[in-house]
Amino acid sequence: MNNREMEKKNSSVLFISLSSKETLDNSIHVPILKMLHDTFETVSVFCWGEKYQIEKENITYYSGKIKEWWEYQKTVQKDSLIYINDFFMGGAFGVFLKRKNRSKLFLRCGSPWKYQLNSFSSLLKSVVVKMTKPFVIKNCDQVVYNSKAIVQHQYNHNYKVIYNGVDTDLFRPRDVPNISPKLNLLFIGNLNHEKGLYYLFPAVADIQEKVHLSIVGKGKLLDKYQQQYPWATFYGRVEHMAIPEIINLHDAVVLPTFVESFPNVILEAMACGKPVIATKVFGIPEMITSGEEGILVPPKESSALKEAILTFTEKKEVAKVMGKKGRKKVLKSFKNGVQEKKIQDLILMMSKNNEIQVQREI
Repeated sequence: MNNREMEKKNSSVLFISLSSKETLDNSIHVPILKMLHDTFETVSVFCWGEKYQIEKENITYYSGKIKEWWEYQKTVQKDSLIYINDFFMGGAFGVFLKRKNRSKLFLRCGSPWKYQLNSFSSLLKSVVVKMTKPFVIKNCDQVVYNSKAIVQHQYNHNYKVIYNGVDTDLFRPRDVPNISPKLNLLFIGNLNHEKGLYYLFPAVADIQEKVHLSIVGKGKLLDKYQQQYPWATFYGRVEHMAIPEIINLHDAVVLPTFVESFPNVILEAMACGKPVIATKVFGIPEMITSGEEGILVPPKESSALKEAILTFTEKKEVAKVMGKKGRKKVLKSFKNGVQEKKIQDLILMMSKNNEIQVQREI
Protein backbone atom coordinates (compact mmCIF):
# COMPACT_ATOMS: atom_id res chain seq x y z
CA MET A 1 0.00 0.00 0.00
CA ASN A 2 1.50 3.36 -1.03
CA ASN A 3 1.33 6.56 1.02
CA ARG A 4 -1.71 7.89 -0.81
CA GLU A 5 -3.64 4.67 -0.27
CA MET A 6 -2.73 4.77 3.41
CA GLU A 7 -3.95 8.34 3.61
CA LYS A 8 -7.20 7.47 1.88
CA LYS A 9 -7.96 4.65 4.30
CA ASN A 10 -10.52 5.62 6.99
CA SER A 11 -10.69 9.21 5.75
CA SER A 12 -13.63 11.33 4.67
CA VAL A 13 -14.36 14.76 3.25
CA LEU A 14 -17.48 16.93 3.09
CA PHE A 15 -17.79 19.10 -0.02
CA ILE A 16 -20.24 22.02 0.36
CA SER A 17 -21.48 23.95 -2.66
CA LEU A 18 -24.30 26.42 -3.31
CA SER A 19 -24.57 24.96 -6.83
CA SER A 20 -26.96 22.22 -7.91
CA LYS A 21 -25.69 18.74 -8.77
CA GLU A 22 -26.51 19.54 -12.41
CA THR A 23 -24.13 22.52 -12.27
CA LEU A 24 -21.46 20.54 -10.42
CA ASP A 25 -21.55 17.93 -13.20
CA ASN A 26 -20.82 20.60 -15.84
CA SER A 27 -18.24 22.87 -14.26
CA ILE A 28 -14.75 23.29 -12.81
CA HIS A 29 -15.98 21.18 -9.89
CA VAL A 30 -15.79 17.98 -11.99
CA PRO A 31 -11.99 17.49 -11.74
CA ILE A 32 -12.01 18.70 -8.12
CA LEU A 33 -14.58 16.09 -7.13
CA LYS A 34 -12.64 13.42 -9.04
CA MET A 35 -9.54 14.39 -7.09
CA LEU A 36 -11.46 14.11 -3.81
CA HIS A 37 -12.92 10.77 -4.97
CA ASP A 38 -9.39 9.47 -5.57
CA THR A 39 -8.01 10.86 -2.31
CA PHE A 40 -10.62 9.99 0.32
CA GLU A 41 -12.43 6.81 1.26
CA THR A 42 -15.79 8.57 1.43
CA VAL A 43 -16.96 11.88 -0.04
CA SER A 44 -20.18 13.63 0.97
CA VAL A 45 -21.48 16.48 -1.18
CA PHE A 46 -24.00 19.01 0.12
CA CYS A 47 -25.43 20.74 -2.96
CA TRP A 48 -28.31 23.13 -3.61
CA GLY A 49 -31.71 22.24 -5.05
CA GLU A 50 -34.63 19.89 -4.57
CA LYS A 51 -34.34 17.38 -1.76
CA TYR A 52 -32.83 14.03 -2.78
CA GLN A 53 -29.91 11.73 -2.06
CA ILE A 54 -27.79 9.91 -4.67
CA GLU A 55 -24.85 7.56 -4.16
CA LYS A 56 -22.21 7.15 -6.86
CA GLU A 57 -19.25 4.93 -5.97
CA ASN A 58 -17.74 6.53 -2.85
CA ILE A 59 -19.52 9.89 -3.34
CA THR A 60 -22.93 10.60 -1.81
CA TYR A 61 -24.80 13.69 -3.02
CA TYR A 62 -27.18 15.30 -0.55
CA SER A 63 -29.30 17.87 -2.39
CA GLY A 64 -31.50 20.38 -0.64
CA LYS A 65 -31.72 23.82 0.96
CA ILE A 66 -30.48 24.95 4.37
CA LYS A 67 -33.30 23.10 6.13
CA GLU A 68 -32.30 19.81 4.49
CA TRP A 69 -28.59 20.52 5.05
CA TRP A 70 -29.38 20.83 8.75
CA GLU A 71 -30.79 17.29 8.64
CA TYR A 72 -27.94 15.96 6.50
CA GLN A 73 -25.20 17.30 8.82
CA LYS A 74 -25.98 14.50 11.25
CA THR A 75 -24.40 12.07 8.74
CA VAL A 76 -21.04 13.90 8.65
CA GLN A 77 -18.21 11.98 10.29
CA LYS A 78 -16.46 13.73 13.17
CA ASP A 79 -13.03 13.57 11.52
CA SER A 80 -14.17 14.73 8.08
CA LEU A 81 -12.22 17.44 6.31
CA ILE A 82 -14.66 20.17 5.23
CA TYR A 83 -14.17 21.64 1.75
CA ILE A 84 -16.12 24.84 1.02
CA ASN A 85 -16.41 26.91 -2.15
CA ASP A 86 -17.63 30.30 -0.92
CA PHE A 87 -17.58 32.76 1.95
CA PHE A 88 -21.34 33.19 1.64
CA MET A 89 -23.98 30.92 3.25
CA GLY A 90 -22.28 27.69 2.19
CA GLY A 91 -19.05 28.81 3.80
CA ALA A 92 -20.84 29.89 6.98
CA PHE A 93 -22.46 26.45 7.22
CA GLY A 94 -18.99 24.93 6.83
CA VAL A 95 -17.72 27.01 9.76
CA PHE A 96 -20.60 25.75 11.89
CA LEU A 97 -19.69 22.13 11.10
CA LYS A 98 -15.98 22.80 11.67
CA ARG A 99 -16.69 24.04 15.17
CA LYS A 100 -19.25 21.34 15.89
CA ASN A 101 -17.02 18.48 14.72
CA ARG A 102 -13.62 20.08 15.40
CA SER A 103 -12.70 19.55 11.76
CA LYS A 104 -10.23 21.18 9.41
CA LEU A 105 -11.77 23.73 7.05
CA PHE A 106 -10.51 24.25 3.48
CA LEU A 107 -11.84 27.03 1.24
CA ARG A 108 -11.32 27.17 -2.50
CA CYS A 109 -12.54 30.59 -3.56
CA GLY A 110 -13.27 30.90 -7.28
CA SER A 111 -15.31 34.09 -7.33
CA PRO A 112 -15.07 37.65 -6.02
CA TRP A 113 -18.61 37.18 -4.64
CA LYS A 114 -19.62 40.68 -5.65
CA TYR A 115 -23.04 41.56 -6.97
CA GLN A 116 -24.38 44.15 -9.36
CA LEU A 117 -26.87 46.01 -7.17
CA ASN A 118 -29.72 45.92 -9.70
CA SER A 119 -32.34 44.21 -7.53
CA PHE A 120 -33.39 43.77 -3.92
CA SER A 121 -32.10 40.18 -3.88
CA SER A 122 -28.63 41.21 -5.09
CA LEU A 123 -28.55 44.01 -2.52
CA LEU A 124 -29.51 41.55 0.22
CA LYS A 125 -26.84 39.07 -0.89
CA SER A 126 -24.23 41.83 -0.89
CA VAL A 127 -25.12 42.77 2.70
CA VAL A 128 -24.99 39.14 3.84
CA VAL A 129 -21.60 38.56 2.17
CA LYS A 130 -20.12 41.54 4.03
CA MET A 131 -21.05 39.81 7.28
CA THR A 132 -20.14 36.22 6.39
CA LYS A 133 -16.88 36.84 4.52
CA PRO A 134 -14.62 37.76 7.47
CA PHE A 135 -16.31 35.13 9.63
CA VAL A 136 -15.61 32.37 7.10
CA ILE A 137 -12.09 33.39 6.07
CA LYS A 138 -10.84 33.79 9.64
CA ASN A 139 -12.11 30.30 10.52
CA CYS A 140 -10.43 28.55 7.57
CA ASP A 141 -7.28 26.49 8.09
CA GLN A 142 -6.33 26.98 4.44
CA VAL A 143 -7.67 29.15 1.64
CA VAL A 144 -6.95 28.73 -2.08
CA TYR A 145 -7.83 31.55 -4.47
CA ASN A 146 -8.02 30.93 -8.20
CA SER A 147 -6.59 34.35 -9.08
CA LYS A 148 -4.44 37.02 -7.48
CA ALA A 149 -7.16 39.59 -8.08
CA ILE A 150 -9.58 38.14 -5.50
CA VAL A 151 -7.14 37.57 -2.61
CA GLN A 152 -8.62 39.11 0.54
CA HIS A 153 -5.48 40.90 1.72
CA GLN A 154 -7.30 42.68 4.52
CA TYR A 155 -7.48 39.47 6.56
CA ASN A 156 -4.56 37.64 8.16
CA HIS A 157 -5.01 34.07 6.93
CA ASN A 158 -3.25 31.11 5.30
CA TYR A 159 -3.64 31.26 1.56
CA LYS A 160 -2.22 30.30 -1.80
CA VAL A 161 -3.14 31.22 -5.35
CA ILE A 162 -3.69 28.16 -7.54
CA TYR A 163 -5.10 28.80 -10.99
CA ASN A 164 -7.82 26.65 -12.54
CA GLY A 165 -6.82 23.92 -14.97
CA VAL A 166 -8.38 22.59 -18.16
CA ASP A 167 -8.41 19.16 -19.78
CA THR A 168 -6.19 19.77 -22.82
CA ASP A 169 -7.00 16.35 -24.28
CA LEU A 170 -10.75 16.98 -24.25
CA PHE A 171 -10.41 20.66 -25.16
CA ARG A 172 -8.15 20.71 -28.20
CA PRO A 173 -8.25 22.06 -31.78
CA ARG A 174 -10.39 19.95 -34.12
CA ASP A 175 -11.11 20.11 -37.83
CA VAL A 176 -14.81 20.93 -38.08
CA PRO A 177 -16.76 22.92 -40.67
CA ASN A 178 -17.75 26.50 -39.87
CA ILE A 179 -21.45 27.06 -39.28
CA SER A 180 -21.48 30.33 -41.25
CA PRO A 181 -19.23 32.19 -43.73
CA LYS A 182 -19.32 35.12 -41.29
CA LEU A 183 -17.12 35.43 -38.20
CA ASN A 184 -18.62 32.82 -35.88
CA LEU A 185 -18.65 34.27 -32.36
CA LEU A 186 -19.56 32.18 -29.31
CA PHE A 187 -20.68 33.03 -25.78
CA ILE A 188 -20.86 30.29 -23.10
CA GLY A 189 -22.24 30.91 -19.62
CA ASN A 190 -25.25 31.43 -17.39
CA LEU A 191 -27.68 33.94 -18.82
CA ASN A 192 -27.76 36.44 -15.98
CA HIS A 193 -27.12 40.15 -15.66
CA GLU A 194 -23.53 39.79 -14.50
CA LYS A 195 -22.45 38.12 -17.74
CA GLY A 196 -22.78 41.42 -19.60
CA LEU A 197 -24.82 40.15 -22.55
CA TYR A 198 -26.82 43.35 -22.39
CA TYR A 199 -23.74 45.04 -23.90
CA LEU A 200 -22.82 42.24 -26.30
CA PHE A 201 -26.08 42.02 -28.25
CA PRO A 202 -26.05 45.71 -29.33
CA ALA A 203 -22.40 45.39 -30.37
CA VAL A 204 -23.23 42.50 -32.70
CA ALA A 205 -26.58 43.90 -33.88
CA ASP A 206 -24.80 46.65 -35.80
CA ILE A 207 -22.53 44.23 -37.66
CA GLN A 208 -24.74 41.20 -38.32
CA GLU A 209 -23.68 41.15 -41.96
CA LYS A 210 -20.18 40.22 -40.73
CA VAL A 211 -20.82 38.26 -37.54
CA HIS A 212 -22.88 35.24 -36.47
CA LEU A 213 -23.45 35.06 -32.68
CA SER A 214 -24.16 31.82 -30.82
CA ILE A 215 -25.21 31.60 -27.17
CA VAL A 216 -24.70 28.49 -25.03
CA GLY A 217 -26.31 28.46 -21.62
CA LYS A 218 -29.56 28.92 -19.80
CA GLY A 219 -30.88 31.20 -17.10
CA LYS A 220 -33.67 33.55 -16.14
CA LEU A 221 -32.93 35.87 -19.09
CA LEU A 222 -33.02 33.19 -21.80
CA ASP A 223 -36.62 33.74 -22.91
CA LYS A 224 -36.19 37.51 -22.92
CA TYR A 225 -33.02 37.35 -25.02
CA GLN A 226 -34.56 34.89 -27.50
CA GLN A 227 -37.48 37.25 -28.07
CA GLN A 228 -35.37 40.41 -28.34
CA TYR A 229 -32.54 38.97 -30.45
CA PRO A 230 -34.00 36.27 -32.76
CA TRP A 231 -31.05 36.65 -35.14
CA ALA A 232 -28.72 34.95 -32.61
CA THR A 233 -28.50 31.15 -32.27
CA PHE A 234 -29.44 29.91 -28.78
CA TYR A 235 -28.25 26.40 -27.92
CA GLY A 236 -29.62 26.38 -24.38
CA ARG A 237 -27.83 24.21 -21.85
CA VAL A 238 -25.26 21.84 -23.36
CA GLU A 239 -23.54 18.89 -21.69
CA HIS A 240 -19.93 19.62 -20.82
CA MET A 241 -18.58 16.84 -23.05
CA ALA A 242 -20.20 18.51 -26.08
CA ILE A 243 -18.68 21.93 -25.44
CA PRO A 244 -15.31 21.26 -27.18
CA GLU A 245 -17.01 20.52 -30.51
CA ILE A 246 -19.18 23.65 -30.23
CA ILE A 247 -16.14 25.81 -29.48
CA ASN A 248 -14.36 24.37 -32.50
CA LEU A 249 -17.33 25.22 -34.71
CA HIS A 250 -16.67 28.89 -33.98
CA ASP A 251 -13.87 31.33 -34.76
CA ALA A 252 -13.69 33.13 -31.43
CA VAL A 253 -15.18 33.16 -27.93
CA VAL A 254 -16.51 36.29 -26.22
CA LEU A 255 -17.10 36.89 -22.49
CA PRO A 256 -18.33 40.39 -21.55
CA THR A 257 -18.64 39.54 -17.83
CA PHE A 258 -18.53 42.02 -14.94
CA VAL A 259 -17.49 39.95 -11.94
CA GLU A 260 -15.79 36.62 -12.71
CA SER A 261 -12.42 35.75 -11.22
CA PHE A 262 -10.86 33.11 -13.49
CA PRO A 263 -13.56 31.79 -15.86
CA ASN A 264 -12.87 28.32 -17.16
CA VAL A 265 -14.68 29.00 -20.43
CA ILE A 266 -11.71 31.19 -21.37
CA LEU A 267 -9.27 28.36 -20.64
CA GLU A 268 -11.44 25.98 -22.67
CA ALA A 269 -11.47 28.36 -25.62
CA MET A 270 -7.70 28.86 -25.42
CA ALA A 271 -7.16 25.09 -25.19
CA CYS A 272 -9.18 24.70 -28.40
CA GLY A 273 -6.94 27.24 -30.11
CA LYS A 274 -9.57 29.98 -30.26
CA PRO A 275 -8.89 33.68 -29.59
CA VAL A 276 -10.91 35.33 -26.84
CA ILE A 277 -12.58 38.72 -26.46
CA ALA A 278 -13.16 39.37 -22.76
CA THR A 279 -13.54 42.14 -20.24
CA LYS A 280 -10.59 43.38 -18.25
CA VAL A 281 -11.93 42.44 -14.81
CA PHE A 282 -10.52 40.56 -11.79
CA GLY A 283 -8.33 37.60 -12.82
CA ILE A 284 -8.97 37.66 -16.57
CA PRO A 285 -5.80 39.72 -17.28
CA GLU A 286 -3.90 36.93 -15.48
CA MET A 287 -5.15 34.56 -18.18
CA ILE A 288 -4.91 36.70 -21.30
CA THR A 289 -2.43 39.30 -22.42
CA SER A 290 -4.38 41.65 -24.65
CA GLY A 291 -3.08 41.49 -28.19
CA GLU A 292 -1.46 38.10 -27.59
CA GLU A 293 -4.07 35.42 -26.86
CA GLY A 294 -7.05 37.69 -27.42
CA ILE A 295 -8.37 41.18 -26.82
CA LEU A 296 -9.38 42.65 -23.46
CA VAL A 297 -11.92 45.47 -23.29
CA PRO A 298 -13.44 47.57 -20.49
CA PRO A 299 -16.66 46.18 -18.99
CA LYS A 300 -20.05 47.60 -19.93
CA GLU A 301 -18.87 49.14 -23.21
CA SER A 302 -20.66 47.94 -26.34
CA SER A 303 -18.50 50.14 -28.55
CA ALA A 304 -15.30 48.50 -27.28
CA LEU A 305 -16.78 45.02 -27.83
CA LYS A 306 -17.81 45.98 -31.35
CA GLU A 307 -14.34 47.30 -32.16
CA ALA A 308 -12.68 44.11 -30.87
CA ILE A 309 -15.08 41.91 -32.87
CA LEU A 310 -14.40 43.91 -36.02
CA THR A 311 -10.67 43.40 -35.47
CA PHE A 312 -11.26 39.66 -35.84
CA THR A 313 -13.49 40.08 -38.89
CA GLU A 314 -10.87 42.21 -40.65
CA LYS A 315 -7.75 40.35 -39.48
CA LYS A 316 -8.71 36.68 -39.43
CA GLU A 317 -5.12 35.49 -39.69
CA VAL A 318 -4.19 37.58 -36.64
CA ALA A 319 -7.07 35.94 -34.77
CA LYS A 320 -5.78 32.49 -35.70
CA VAL A 321 -2.29 33.35 -34.46
CA MET A 322 -3.79 34.52 -31.17
CA GLY A 323 -5.63 31.22 -30.88
CA LYS A 324 -2.42 29.25 -31.33
CA LYS A 325 -0.72 31.37 -28.68
CA GLY A 326 -3.61 30.65 -26.32
CA ARG A 327 -3.26 26.89 -26.79
CA LYS A 328 0.48 27.15 -26.12
CA LYS A 329 -0.11 29.18 -22.95
CA VAL A 330 -2.65 26.70 -21.58
CA LEU A 331 -0.30 23.76 -22.17
CA LYS A 332 2.43 25.60 -20.29
CA SER A 333 0.53 27.03 -17.32
CA PHE A 334 -3.05 25.76 -16.98
CA LYS A 335 -3.15 22.01 -17.59
CA ASN A 336 -5.69 19.98 -15.71
CA GLY A 337 -4.16 17.58 -13.23
CA VAL A 338 -1.20 19.81 -12.48
CA GLN A 339 -3.40 22.41 -10.78
CA GLU A 340 -5.53 19.82 -8.95
CA LYS A 341 -2.35 18.12 -7.71
CA LYS A 342 -1.36 21.36 -5.99
CA ILE A 343 -4.71 21.45 -4.20
CA GLN A 344 -4.48 17.76 -3.39
CA ASP A 345 -1.08 18.23 -1.77
CA LEU A 346 -2.48 20.97 0.48
CA ILE A 347 -5.44 18.79 1.46
CA LEU A 348 -3.22 15.81 2.25
CA MET A 349 -1.05 18.03 4.41
CA MET A 350 -4.14 19.19 6.30
CA SER A 351 -5.48 15.67 6.71
CA LYS A 352 -2.19 14.69 8.32
CA ASN A 353 -2.72 17.50 10.83
CA ASN A 354 0.48 19.21 9.77
CA GLU A 355 0.85 22.74 11.02
CA ILE A 356 0.36 25.25 8.22
CA GLN A 357 2.45 28.37 8.56
CA VAL A 358 0.88 31.72 7.76
CA GLN A 359 1.87 32.54 4.21
CA ARG A 360 0.98 34.93 1.44
CA GLU A 361 2.19 32.98 -1.55
CA ILE A 362 1.24 34.08 -5.05
